[in-house]
This record gives sequence, structure tokens and C-alpha cells, in this order.
Amino acid sequence: MIRVVMFDLGLTLIDADNRPFPHVKDALDAISTFRAENGNPLRRCLVSDFTMASPPATSAKVSALFKQYLAILDPTGLRPFFEPVSKRITLSTHAGVLKPDRKIFETALSRLGAGVQLQECLFITENAAHIKAARETLEMQTLRFRSAGSNQFDFEDWAQAPALIAGLVAPNQPANTHAAIKAQLAAQGVDLLKLENTAAPNEMKITAQAWTPVSLPGHEDLKDLLIAIPVGGKMKRGSKGEVTSTKLEKPSTEQISEATDFVRSLAAHGQIESPGGKGGSGATHEIKTDEKGKRRLVRKRFSAV
Repeated sequence: MIRVVMFDLGLTLIDADNRPFPHVKDALDAISTFRAENGNPLRRCLVSDFTMASPPATSAKVSALFKQYLAILDPTGLRPFFEPVSKRITLSTHAGVLKPDRKIFETALSRLGAGVQLQECLFITENAAHIKAARETLEMQTLRFRSAGSNQFDFEDWAQAPALIAGLVAPNQPANTHAAIKAQLAAQGVDLLKLENTAAPNEMKITAQAWTPVSLPGHEDLKDLLIAIPVGGKMKRGSKGEVTSTKLEKPSTEQISEATDFVRSLAAHGQIESPGGKGGSGATHEIKTDEKGKRRLVRKRFSAV
């Protein structure tokens, strides 16, 4: 049973310019909700090689190096997934050895406060040598992210990772599966609403909404606006839990026309509140801009007074 997932950072979660790879944040969002087979939350941590403290490795030197590492991590936006960092981040200098030495992984478990064996851990990295040692010598479960020029890997897009991890961690946990598939569909601009098994093996029925652009001539403030349109489809998964195929309906011309008329009506009646807060007092919808810069029309959330 896997109870802890360990991530490498450089060239696994972030690229050579310290930018998160596409879909990493959505993947970590999903994984952070996962539960192990026993129902307990799946624990996660970062295990990274970093500058080793020069001998003697005093606590002050190690602390200074840890701050340097955090200065790299903070701009990526990934730090919240590994808080508290004093428990969920382990550097080579904390253990006095480099990966894939057993000691660095055991140090990570100690810092995490997890009383588990290495055989109950999943390690994710792009490094082939580290994968081989972790799997064959330390008996850890592993997943390899595709490195540049490699033709041997378990996944090449972080949108694929949650489903693979869910399959390894607890294939019979429906909540894990739902969160994993939701993350994968989000990469396609689709929000998962419902996931159901079908009579066919490894096939699931999808109920979702696709974010679709609408065009309203004369409304420049609503240009490139996305609106959610209901769609359905089916998805098949492989023996490892990976998604092998996805077939989703495309919004019909009639649906898009109806959505456009709906938005036009909202705009005409002052029911769309702009990002600056402007709009009629009875605004029922607002425009939200996601982290990719795309503008979505969503229903306002009203709080009770």
C-alpha cells in the first residue's frame, strides 16, 4: 500500500528555467485530495538534491541553503503544496548524501513524521538512474516523467499523472479517480461534473461542461468570453489506471447559439458584473479570469447577510 508520494523538483515539476511544467498545479491540486487504501490522506513531500553544506555541516549552513532553495521554489507557486516546508521538503544537505542513497529518502520520511517503510512510498522523477535505484534497490514504487530526448517514461504530461498515481495508490477509491479525471479533463478546458462506471470493462461515462467561446458583436467587453456548455462522453482506462482514450461530444451549433443569446440577454439587462465590479445592482453573473488569462462567465456566489 502506498502511503507517501515523493516528488523531485528540478526537471520534474519545474523546467530548467524554474517554471512549472504545464498542468503541474492542477495535478498537485488533485493529488493533495487523494487518500490511501486505508482511507488516510496520502502524504506528499519534495526530495531534492541541492548544494551540500561544506564541512562541517552546521545547522546554520544547512538553514542558509534551505532558504536559498525556498527562494527558488517560492516564485514557482508550488510552495503551498508542500507546507509546512520544514516537514515536507528534504534536501540532500539535510541527509548529508545525494539521491538515490537510502538515507535521503529515510530522512524525508523522518522529517515528514511518517512511520512508513520505503516500500510504501511512490517516487516521481525524470532521472532514469534514480528511478532504477529506487525501484530495484530500495523497492519503492516509481513513476518517471519524460525527460528531454527520452523514449522511456511513464508519462509526459502532468495532466496524465493523477490518474496513474490514483491507480497505484488506491484503485478502488472513487474520490481519487474522480479528482484525477477532473484534473485531466481540465487540461482540455472541460469541467467534470459526474463520473459513472458502465457495463464495459474499464469504461466510464462522463457528464461535464466544456468552456466554449461565444461571439457577441457590439460587446467588445465580452470579447473572447468562455461559457460552460453541457457535454457528455466516455473514457477508457488501462490496467495501470491511465486514461487510454477520451471521447467527448462537442457543443452543437444550436447549443452555442443558445448560449450566445443567453449571454446577450444577461448583458442587456445589466446582469454581468465586470472584473472591476461594474454592473447592475442585480448582477447574477461575473467574469473570472483564470491563471492562463482566459475569461469565464460564472454565476455569482451570494453570501447570506
